[in-house]
Amino acid sequence: MSEQNNTHIHQIKLKGFKSIKSLDLKMSPINILIGANGAGKTNFISLFTFLRSLSEGKLQTYTEKQGYANTFFHFGSKLTQKIIIDIDIGNNGYHVEFIHSENNDALVFDTEYCTVSTSKYQWAIRGKLGESGLLPGSESDSDYVRKYTREFMQKCRVYHFHDTSPTAGFKQAQKLSSSAFLNSDASNLAPFLRFLRDRHPSSYQDIISAIQTVTPFFHDFYLEPRGEKGDESLLLRWTHRDHDAPFSANQLSDGTARFICMAALFLQPEAYRPSAIILDEPELGLHPAALNVLSEMIKTASKQNQVICSTQSVAFANQFEPDDFIIVDQMKGVSTFKRPDKKFLENWLEDYGMGDIWTKNLIGGRPEW
Repeated sequence: MSEQNNTHIHQIKLKGFKSIKSLDLKMSPINILIGANGAGKTNFISLFTFLRSLSEGKLQTYTEKQGYANTFFHFGSKLTQKIIIDIDIGNNGYHVEFIHSENNDALVFDTEYCTVSTSKYQWAIRGKLGESGLLPGSESDSDYVRKYTREFMQKCRVYHFHDTSPTAGFKQAQKLSSSAFLNSDASNLAPFLRFLRDRHPSSYQDIISAIQTVTPFFHDFYLEPRGEKGDESLLLRWTHRDHDAPFSANQLSDGTARFICMAALFLQPEAYRPSAIILDEPELGLHPAALNVLSEMIKTASKQNQVICSTQSVAFANQFEPDDFIIVDQMKGVSTFKRPDKKFLENWLEDYGMGDIWTKNLIGGRPEW
């Protein structure tokens, strides 16, 4: 097994999680989920936010914000007694089982352990106060195994760049010091870009070049902080190819703003990129030419970092290979996930891309009528 694959999620098994009654899915470097609205793509992606919250000791807060624990059980806890999550991560694995507490509508850890591929032993972990045993200070049969599993989960990040309104975080002044990593909503985009410009000029220039490919009038970012030394703030501004005066981020189109966020995400140095990059419908508002550039950025990043995303775009789907896809269908409230049959599609692939084949209803992923 290559070193690259040892940083990937190899397999995900789920039971009783939201619309997913049962799932056993092998993962690839690129994983494009296609399916009708409401099929279950977002529920699958939400699993990674769930696991990250769990690894940070914020599971109970997260479940409360999402409508409390009962909403996580497939058709509710009266029908589904347990949620079971089992994930193979590199050479390690993580297994957790939840039951429902009717007293306070909370998730209760019933079983939790980590595994290593070279052993059949299950390293039990036991958390406190309704949180995961992955947290430091919890009981564990192996602190090393637990630490590795937790660190990987924290390197799986779900990104949403949908909000491009005037109140979006990346359009507001941000502390200059907020540059350790790109936030999930890109709210710290300006300080992160300045950090890359000063410390990693090659990656910064790659981002500029990608933006100019889809927005030729774009020249550069104007990243000058304001405020007292040690407490500076930075507002995202940019310059036009034909003008010297900087423009505000509010003078970018929604599609351009989203593309800038994704260019920063995928073209940042490998050392800063998450192990797994998860996106929900990254194609929103993008011109077909921008989709071509985005797909190339995803393919390049996937050589080191796993990419998981959903899409409704035929043009975007046409950029990828059959092995990259997960077809999501739903029947009577139950979501199913499968890989396309590449052999069956051989003749079709000579003339059509996967997006076109999807619209012809040859692989599923269409609305339930």
